[in-house]
Amino acid sequence: MYTLSGMTVAEGVAAGRALKLSKTTAVSDIIDTGFDAEAQIDKYQKACSAFINRLYSVSKGPAPDTVRDLFGAMAGFLSSQDNNKDIINLIYDGCSATVACNNVLIDKLSVFANNEDPEIKEQGRELLALAREFIATINQDKSAETQIPQLKEPSVIIATNLTPASFLCLRTDLVVAVILEEGLSSGHLGTVLRELGIPSIFSAVGALNIEDGANVLVDATEGQILVDPPSDIAQKILQRGVSFTDFTEDDSLLNVTIASSIGAMREISDNRYLRHGIGLLRSEFLFLGCPHEPSEDEMVKVFTTLFSKVPNEAPITARTFDFAGDKEPVFSVQLDSKGPLQGYGAKVGTRLLKKEIRALLRSSVGRTIRVVYPLISRISEAKYINDLAAMCVDELDEKNIEHGKIEPVLMIETPAAVLSAKAFARLSSLFIIGTSSLAEYASAPRPPDLSFTPALAKMIAVACRAAHEENVPSGIAGYFATRIELMPFFLKLGVTYITIDSYSIAKIASATEKFCRDSSPTFSQKLYERVMSLSTAAELSELINNLNKSV
Repeated sequence: MYTLSGMTVAEGVAAGRALKLSKTTAVSDIIDTGFDAEAQIDKYQKACSAFINRLYSVSKGPAPDTVRDLFGAMAGFLSSQDNNKDIINLIYDGCSATVACNNVLIDKLSVFANNEDPEIKEQGRELLALAREFIATINQDKSAETQIPQLKEPSVIIATNLTPASFLCLRTDLVVAVILEEGLSSGHLGTVLRELGIPSIFSAVGALNIEDGANVLVDATEGQILVDPPSDIAQKILQRGVSFTDFTEDDSLLNVTIASSIGAMREISDNRYLRHGIGLLRSEFLFLGCPHEPSEDEMVKVFTTLFSKVPNEAPITARTFDFAGDKEPVFSVQLDSKGPLQGYGAKVGTRLLKKEIRALLRSSVGRTIRVVYPLISRISEAKYINDLAAMCVDELDEKNIEHGKIEPVLMIETPAAVLSAKAFARLSSLFIIGTSSLAEYASAPRPPDLSFTPALAKMIAVACRAAHEENVPSGIAGYFATRIELMPFFLKLGVTYITIDSYSIAKIASATEKFCRDSSPTFSQKLYERVMSLSTAAELSELINNLNKSV
C-alpha cells in the first residue's frame, strides 16, 4: 500500500479499480501537395456538426446548469456564421482546417482567457479547452480517436485533466471517484462532481503512476488516496464514510424546509437527499436536447418518474420552462406575438406553458405541487399565468383526468419584481428569491460579483419584507443560498425555504439547525432597517459577522 494526497473537490469516500484516461492527442497537421480546399472544408464542417451534436447529447445527461450554459455557449460559438465564414476563407487561402480553426477560434477565445476578472478568465479557460478538444477531432480517424471506455464495474477515474464533456460521456453511475493530477476546483467539472456526489481529488501529483486495475480507495473528505490498501483499513475508512452525517435526521427540529435543486438527471435512483423533496425542479434542462417540442404525455412520463421517488410528506416544487440566455432548446419555441406574455423573459409562449402546467398537474396526483414561474417582471404576466393554471385545472376536471393541487410560486429575480414585490406577493403562495440572477443585476454593468454586496442584500431584504407584510413565506435559491455565513442573515429576514444543490444540503442544514436551537426564522424589522442604511461592503461584512457571533 502507498498513499497520495491532493485537494478535495467533492467530499466523500469510495473505492474501486483504477481506470486511467489517456489525453486526446491532436493529429499533426501536415499539408502536402495534394491539398484540397473543398475536402478540408468538408472535414471541418462534419467535425463541427458532430461536436455540436455531442455537446447537445451530453446536455441530456446528468449535467448541472453551469455546464449546460457552457456547452450552449460553445455550441453557439462553433455554429456562428461569422466564425464559419472566416474559417472557410482561410481554408481557401491555403490553410488546413485545423490551422484555420486555430487562427479563428483560439484567437477569439484568448481575449476572454486573458481578462483580468477571475470569473471571466476561468470561463475563458473552459471554453478554450473545449475549442482545443474540437480542433483535435478534425483530423482524427477512428483509429486515432481517444475512445471513451465502456465501464462495466465501479471505477476510479484517473487523468491529467478532464473536461465536463468527456466526463459526462462516461457511465457516471459507475464512476465512484475521480482523481486528477491537475484540475481546478472552481471549474465546471468540479460543479458536476459535487452535484452528482462523486468523491473527487484534484492536484494529486503522481496519480498517473497508479496502474490500471489497482484497488484504489479515495478518502476525499481527508484529501487522501490509498493504493492497494489492506482490506481491514479499507473497510474501516469506508464504514466511516457511510455513517457520516452532519445534519439532523428529524426535519421537525427545523422550522425551515431545505430541499434539493435538480434538473441534471431525468432519473434519480439513489439520492440520500431525496427524502427532503424537490426544492426546485429546473424543468427546462430535462428537455433541452429533445429534437422536437415535447408532448404533454412525454412530459408526464418524465415528471412522474421523478415525483414518484419523493416521499408524500416532502415538497415538490417545479419551475416552468426558462429558455432565457444560453438555455435555448434544440426544438423551436413558439412565442406569443401579442398579449401579456409578449416579450416574456423566460422565452416561452402560452401554448407550451399551458401544456407543461397540465403535465405537472397530471404527474402529481394525490399531492400538492408548487409551480414556479420564472423571470416574472409584470403584474399582468403573473395574473395571466395564474389564470392559465386555473384554466388547466378546469380542463382536466371536465375530462375527469386526475391531477394534483397547484400552488403558484413566483421567482423574485429581477429588479422589477423586487420593486413590486408587495403586489406580487398577493399573487403567490411563496416567494423564491433567485440570488444568482439578482447578483447579476446588482453588479450591472460590471460582471457578476462573487461577494455579497450591499445592493444585493438590500434587494433580498425588500423582497422578504414584502412577503412578511403579505403573510407569504419567503425562500432563497441560487449561489448565495449555499453560503453558511449568510444563514443567520436569511433566517432573521424570515426565510423558511432554502433550495440548493444536493451536495450543499448537509452543511446548510447543520448551520440552520444551530440557528433554530435558540430561535425560529422571523422577519426582523430592525435588521431590515440596518441593511437599508448600509452603504459599503465593510459595513455589510461587519453586520454579517455580528449576526454569526450572536448565534
